[in-house]
Amino acid sequence: MEPIFTDKQLNNMSREDLISLMKIVQEQTKKKDTEIQLLKDKQKELEFLNAMLSDRLTLAQRKQFGASSEKYAEGYEQMNLFNEAEASADAETEELFEEIRPSSYKRKKRKGKKEEDLSNFETVETRTYKLEGEARYCPECGKKYSVVTKETVKRLRFVPAKFEVEEEITYVYSCPKCGAMKRPEKEPSLIRGSIATPSLVAGIMNAKYVNGMPLARQEREFARYDLDLSTKTMANWIINCADRYLKPLYQLMKEELLESRYIHCDESRIQVLGEPDQKGTTQNWMWVYLTDEFSGSPQMVLFDYERTRAGYHPVNFLGDRFHGYLTCDGYQAYHSLGEGIIVSGCLTHARRRFDAALTALKKDFTKEQLKETVAYQAMSRIGILYKIEDMIYDKTPEEKYEEHQKQSRLVMNTLFEWLHTMEDSVDRSSLIGDAILYTLNQEAYLKRYLEDGHLSIDNNSAERALKNFAVGRRNWLFAKSVRGAGASALVYSITETALLNHLKPYAYLTYILDELRKMGAFPKEKELKKLLPWSEDLPEYCRTKLKK
Repeated sequence: MEPIFTDKQLNNMSREDLISLMKIVQEQTKKKDTEIQLLKDKQKELEFLNAMLSDRLTLAQRKQFGASSEKYAEGYEQMNLFNEAEASADAETEELFEEIRPSSYKRKKRKGKKEEDLSNFETVETRTYKLEGEARYCPECGKKYSVVTKETVKRLRFVPAKFEVEEEITYVYSCPKCGAMKRPEKEPSLIRGSIATPSLVAGIMNAKYVNGMPLARQEREFARYDLDLSTKTMANWIINCADRYLKPLYQLMKEELLESRYIHCDESRIQVLGEPDQKGTTQNWMWVYLTDEFSGSPQMVLFDYERTRAGYHPVNFLGDRFHGYLTCDGYQAYHSLGEGIIVSGCLTHARRRFDAALTALKKDFTKEQLKETVAYQAMSRIGILYKIEDMIYDKTPEEKYEEHQKQSRLVMNTLFEWLHTMEDSVDRSSLIGDAILYTLNQEAYLKRYLEDGHLSIDNNSAERALKNFAVGRRNWLFAKSVRGAGASALVYSITETALLNHLKPYAYLTYILDELRKMGAFPKEKELKKLLPWSEDLPEYCRTKLKK
């Protein structure tokens, strides 16, 4: 390349000309650097665009076939509650995070554990093995054996379900003189003219709503025990008992929930075939509201069936009564609630987006390279916040607040300062861009749990409350009618709340159905409160000793 100026021309230039020339060269250099940077940015953008479809495919394959856990720094791990049964091991991910998980230890088996496990059950048969007659004498010396010790071994039998008939005989009397008739007072039946009993209906409800067994499958199982009980009959029993007996308890639980200052909310799809003026394939919604173990209120879960996902449904449900914190995901409907409701965000939803970005990179990056990515670094920082929550789990709300100010606030502020530096440079269409921008958009809500020690860092308790519903939905697929969907909301509310309060759902349902049928059509509120899942008046056999 020929020089623009010769040496002679440069030597003859004045100082002012040289300065002007230098400025021109600098401007041209700057322009070239800008062009180079633009080309690099364009290349990077094209790389992102080229990888985007592949990323989406990888993520979709993982969701359908791969592991459902989200793993990140410091050993924190959460299972996707809706896919737990289908989760499979991912060798590469396991290897990547192996060194940042705490080392496992082999738990020493506790002495007497078998006795403890069997202590809740009645011993119905004892077989004793003793030496009798001549066998009690030693053949060598003829002396009688003496008892050195006694060995006791216990085993557990399983007795399959069985059906028993209870017979009711009522004597009717008449006066021999005037012919007046009289019969003794008797307890009302659960459902008039039906063979249904509290234990039978409770068993059907428990099988469907707790164990996820559809009514059609129960019908086939009953047939194996020589009982002809149709799906339609069982569905009618559930709807009848839910409307008549469970709804008053539900209303009392709702009154208590609205008095709390800390609740969670989430929603999940449900298909209802009998919704008027809609196609059978239209998605309807089951909303869930709950108080968690940190709220200071009785723990409860309330399901509410609604036709749509519109924002006015939580507005109508909460009404003017609730004033406090509402923990939820980033769905916009929750951000248009009334005055007095403060929205607190869910850090898990932000973490999942970074997990998705990290998963998509796994096929093109080595283990060491992954550790340098923004997704990995973000997961690590979020992992620290969760580690703090693990350490202060058993502390009081006041103590949690203090620890949040000492530890969590600094980590949280540093995280967002770091994310803000990338805000203008990320590709919005990429997975990492989506994760960063979503998290920044939710910044105010994600930081809110730092304000009050009663608040949770995420909305996982609401997702856990939906677990049985999601599992059941996979089995029964849809509800046939609006009344059926409403009844399901009532039964799920009762059973899930029972589980939160360490009750046996079947035993509890049997007990309350039996008590409610005795109360008649207009039970007193004082008596109803004794039946609530957190009531201390419940019989001991309704409670489980296993706190799981």
